Amino acid sequence: MSFTTPLALLLLLSLPYIYWLGRPKRNFSLRGRWRDWSSLVLRGAILLLLVLALSGAQSVRAADELAVVFLVDASDSVTPALREEAENYVRTAMAEMGPNDRAAVILFGANALVERPMSGLAELAPVSSVPQPLNTDLAEAVRLALAIFPAGAGRRIVILSDGAATIGNSVEAARLAATSGVQIDYVPLQRPAGDAEALITAVDAPNRVTQGESFTVHVTVESNRNMAATLRILAEGSVVHEEPVNLTVGANTFQVRLQTEAQEFARYQAEIVPAEDTYYQNNQMAAFTEIVGAPRVLVVAPDGTLDDSGNPVPDEAPQLILALEATGLAVDRTTPEEFPVSLAQVSSYASIILVNVNAKDLTPRKMETIQIYVRDLGGGLVAVGGPESYGMGGYFRTALEETLPVNMQIQDQERFPSVTMVIVIDRSGSMGAQEGSLTKIQLAAEGAVRVVELLNDFDVISVIPVDTQPSGMIGPASASERDNLIGQIRQIGAGGGGIYVRTGMEEAANVLADNPSEVQHIILLADGSDSEEKEGVPELIEGLAAEGVTVTTVSIGDGPDTPWLADMAALGNGRFHLTDRASNLPEIFTQETTAIQRSYLVEERFFPTLVQQSPILAGIREVPALQGYVGTEAKATARVVLETHLGDPLLATWQYGLGRAVAWTSDATDRWGAQWVAWDGFPVFWAQAVLWTMTDNRDSNVESIIEYE
Repeated sequence: MSFTTPLALLLLLSLPYIYWLGRPKRNFSLRGRWRDWSSLVLRGAILLLLVLALSGAQSVRAADELAVVFLVDASDSVTPALREEAENYVRTAMAEMGPNDRAAVILFGANALVERPMSGLAELAPVSSVPQPLNTDLAEAVRLALAIFPAGAGRRIVILSDGAATIGNSVEAARLAATSGVQIDYVPLQRPAGDAEALITAVDAPNRVTQGESFTVHVTVESNRNMAATLRILAEGSVVHEEPVNLTVGANTFQVRLQTEAQEFARYQAEIVPAEDTYYQNNQMAAFTEIVGAPRVLVVAPDGTLDDSGNPVPDEAPQLILALEATGLAVDRTTPEEFPVSLAQVSSYASIILVNVNAKDLTPRKMETIQIYVRDLGGGLVAVGGPESYGMGGYFRTALEETLPVNMQIQDQERFPSVTMVIVIDRSGSMGAQEGSLTKIQLAAEGAVRVVELLNDFDVISVIPVDTQPSGMIGPASASERDNLIGQIRQIGAGGGGIYVRTGMEEAANVLADNPSEVQHIILLADGSDSEEKEGVPELIEGLAAEGVTVTTVSIGDGPDTPWLADMAALGNGRFHLTDRASNLPEIFTQETTAIQRSYLVEERFFPTLVQQSPILAGIREVPALQGYVGTEAKATARVVLETHLGDPLLATWQYGLGRAVAWTSDATDRWGAQWVAWDGFPVFWAQAVLWTMTDNRDSNVESIIEYE
């Protein structure tokens, strides 16, 4: 008997303790004494069995039966003489079998066939099986042998082959046999010495190439003597390359440069035709390459939209699209509103380019789609700036910010003016309506939370919920008290009636009067169909504007009161936002906060400064001046390639999950980049920026397959 875990036997030392616990008590009854001793013996036996089980007790009995499977190579690389030699070896071995021994014979080439099932007969009948001879799959033969072994006998595999396995994973099959306790012996079938032989041992081609791209095929040829030969490469049966070569003894590697044509799954077959040869069957080998179309990218840009002041948003896309197409990229264009939500549709593109896109024009779900596309699918993302992008476009605390290599909030508070912000929120009954999983008032509160998070510590914030009267006013308080403020804001609930605008605005004016600062701003959020008590509001706003206070209005829904709200924003020198989705409120509030802090929008002439080299700047020695950008702050693991005169990132990159993202905080139009648009390097720069985001992780799962013929 043997034990796999002998240390477990130490538990037997507890037997005396078990005896002491269960020892028979003094009992004058015969039945009582019998019961006590029986219980003690039973407990001891159970413990003994448990210990033996834990120690892996086993009784090993030597097998007196031996089962042997002979694997005979019947491929074309084995000459008839060698095959006859193998059969004679098998017959001799069978003649020496013991009375309890059994043997089977498997012939193999590209497939494996059982020539003789397991039997105790000591002789081999004439061989009749004919496997496919063009290849040698030893792995399949080993797996078939493992399947026909009988139980209870010693097991052995004897391989008779020239060792030239061409397909299958014979090493893995051998490991499987070893773990099954099967012994493997090898009898080499030696080729005649001195015969000339050349064979292809490897053909390496890229897994994936682009249509029209040049690539290299590596061909390795083994030779046992110096001789001349001809090397050919065939694509789908047609010769695409042929050259005379000189083979030397040993391995010879040749590099063949080819160019793709049609978009297809191409088979490249290498052939070697030596001056002298013994076995022609090993003179061919093929590799497969997927030829894909030109990389297709998606440009997402506003189309004929107006900014919050009613001015046309500059269309940055045309110059960018022309630049990308000039370098061979296939470009599709869409708007933020038409951007697909489906991950399947988005994943058909090698990269996505967002051009001056405002977050409120992309739903949170679309931004999450972009995040998954980059992080989990290895897609590329390029964000091109403009006055409607980054912090100015409401990216703060969104999935888009998480995906980009820059943060929307600048931590250097000395760059910012002091701000007093008052948010007047409509808490009328209509704000209790459900939108998705949240109510409108909850979404409005979340927008106010974003404002608190984005303001600097020395800024002052107040939130005034209003229906027929102010109710539960929060603040005014320093933005440094964020945790307390956020907790209160998230408790705001809907009330009843409509919003009494004058009442709310008067309360906001009182807060501003008591909290002077460099920038004073009011955000009025109201239902476009339920704004009441308008009398006196225009005069109030005009008075505030005269004192330097700006007023922004946000209309939820396009109702009868919407034009009036737009007029109030114009009177207050602020911005007007119209949204039919309350889910846009967090992005709108973020955008407003960034805008009034002023330091985020920098419009000054400067020359970019090189921080570190990048493939995006390959071949580019100098760049023109720019006229502006949106301020951001680089994330800790981002690579800042170019920075502005204020030290803000201009061009930043990073790896995000499986994909890559690029942030360009200036624009691609005449507004900030007039000299860039006219610059000769403009197409090269943008093509290299987009191509950098196209990672190998987006390659298909197709791998090169090598086969002998």
